[in-house]
Amino acid sequence: MCGIAGIINKNESKLASTIIDILSLIQHRGPDATGIAFYDRHLEADAKSLRLSLSDINARLKLNDLITEYGAKVSKESSEVNKNFSFLDMKLDIDEENISGLHAAINKTEALYVHSIGKSCRVYKDSGSAVELWKNHQIEEESASHGLGHVRMATESAEDINAAHPFVSPFYSDLSIVHNGQLTNYFNLRRELESKGAIFKTMNDSEAASHLISYKMKENGGDLEDALHYSLEKLDGIFCILAATSDQMGFVKDKMGIKPLLVFEKDGIILMGSEQIEFTPIFDDIYAREMEPSEVRVWSI
Repeated sequence: MCGIAGIINKNESKLASTIIDILSLIQHRGPDATGIAFYDRHLEADAKSLRLSLSDINARLKLNDLITEYGAKVSKESSEVNKNFSFLDMKLDIDEENISGLHAAINKTEALYVHSIGKSCRVYKDSGSAVELWKNHQIEEESASHGLGHVRMATESAEDINAAHPFVSPFYSDLSIVHNGQLTNYFNLRRELESKGAIFKTMNDSEAASHLISYKMKENGGDLEDALHYSLEKLDGIFCILAATSDQMGFVKDKMGIKPLLVFEKDGIILMGSEQIEFTPIFDDIYAREMEPSEVRVWSI
């Protein structure tokens, strides 16, 4: 069992901390790890943000070489050390067309793993609770319009930082996803995606969903709704997936509809999540609607 959350609020100024408050109310669904992704509308015009984990500090030299190879320059940098991982936050001057290539090249290095890269997406994830995530990381939030979050109960894959959600993929670096459920065709799906060039960093089935949806968006020109309908046909098992890009956000629920997914809309704010209680930091009086099996919905932002 895991818990998921999503929010669209174009007027929100501190959306990251709001997602943390939301996730704290469903921490019982996933005590092992917590993660958030949000899309900042006011990053520097030409700067791209890169956040990654390092399990071996010696891989830093390789990272420097890759940044140079893809024509990027670091304009700002900060670092954190937590448990067995180090984290790097960088502002990059890099051409848009080189982002996916750099993303893939970094992930090919065993000790490096991109958590987010691009103009507006920022992902923070770690083992432990939502409160610990906020306390242990320097989460920079300016004026985000939408975001998503996840609390994880580790089942079949490793209990570590990189197996936490949200997931992103070099196929479409702007996309982030969170997932509640279990995919029964993971290994077949993984082999198919690897044949298309996917680089897997974990054994988490949600990573496969991330690659699948991202690959479809790469093919269809960034149409999230089409990609979510495609995932409904390709994924076997029980699942609810929330997905976001810089200008779209939506969900897909599997054909059996076993996992809960609620949506509530009021005053221009859209909330998505596993339990109604998680919406109460925003609204006191709520009666959310349960999504139907096979339902797909996407909002433009």
